[in-house]
Amino acid sequence: MKKRLGLSFHILIVLLLMVQASCVKKTIVVPQEQRLLPAKNATRSELLQGLQIKGKQIETLKGTVSLDLSRGGAKSGVLDQYRQTRGYVIVERPSEIRIQVQLPIVLTTVAIMVSDGQQYRLSIPIKNQFAVQDVNAPVNPKNSLSNLRPQIFLDGLFVDITPHLNKPTVKSLFEETIVGIRSYYVFSFFETAGPEPELLEKIWIDRTDLQVSRKQVYGKEGRLETDVDYENYHNQDGIPFPQVVLIHRPLEDFTVKMTFQQTTMNEKLDAKVFDLPRPEGSELVQLTQQ
Repeated sequence: MKKRLGLSFHILIVLLLMVQASCVKKTIVVPQEQRLLPAKNATRSELLQGLQIKGKQIETLKGTVSLDLSRGGAKSGVLDQYRQTRGYVIVERPSEIRIQVQLPIVLTTVAIMVSDGQQYRLSIPIKNQFAVQDVNAPVNPKNSLSNLRPQIFLDGLFVDITPHLNKPTVKSLFEETIVGIRSYYVFSFFETAGPEPELLEKIWIDRTDLQVSRKQVYGKEGRLETDVDYENYHNQDGIPFPQVVLIHRPLEDFTVKMTFQQTTMNEKLDAKVFDLPRPEGSELVQLTQQ
């Protein structure tokens, strides 16, 4: 009897150990699409040097783009979309830009915008309207595409940290983070001259290719003013440039997607391309009152 009880006790102990072991460890194969993508490594100094080079590579840009515009959404509860509008972009950095927007198929010019960094001029031929405005003028509080100023395109197209590096009171924070299946290096730039540090800008570098994938620009009190995504980089003459630039403006509640179909870089431009005289007989309008 004692032998039987002893044997039963040992069997019970073995079974309990097996059950406990099965509860502690369970192997599950993670699907390939959910696995973290391979990440490249770089030092802080290497990345900063790369960003400085990137900021100086393009002096002029000419491009044919497809424009997708939308306004509203979660903030307003209404989403208006304007898809597949054709456009032409001409830039001479640091401050000059010309944008021409056309209707698809018929290619009628909807608007022409130019800016020299001080003021912008807007011509709307289909309405026979014309406007001149300071680039820093207050935006329209209404949810209007009149807030779609050329300076927004200019600021969104390029990443340039030189102004931060040239200012002694601007400091940077460097970190690694993971979002979904992608790993990122993130630089955050702060203005430290005031009583409290003020966040100016965040630059996200995708570790799959070490290219800038996102730029966030902040205003007063940490308010996000511009959020830009960069996708589908192509090399042209040794210069990597995103073929898709997605510019989101949370304050005005609109988004512009620029898909480049053709680009020319660092070609000498005629200064006249940035001229936009008022068409004879056109109505002079105030954008901030529309």
